[in-house]
Amino acid sequence: MSAMPFRMSEVCAALTLMIALIGAKYLPMLSFLPLSQMAGITAFSFAIFLALRLYQYELAQLDS
Repeated sequence: MSAMPFRMSEVCAALTLMIALIGAKYLPMLSFLPLSQMAGITAFSFAIFLALRLYQYELAQLDS
């Protein structure tokens, strides 16, 4: 059985951040912050990170 291409703690940290940003969007005292845009940037950045991690994992599989 092969190792996972990413750590579960990385996924949990990113999902927790996304949930916090989306939840904070509905707090009146934080309404002046662009939380929707921050959540979008975070999601896109994490998608790039996961894609690069999977790519690295596949390259390692090909080399071995």
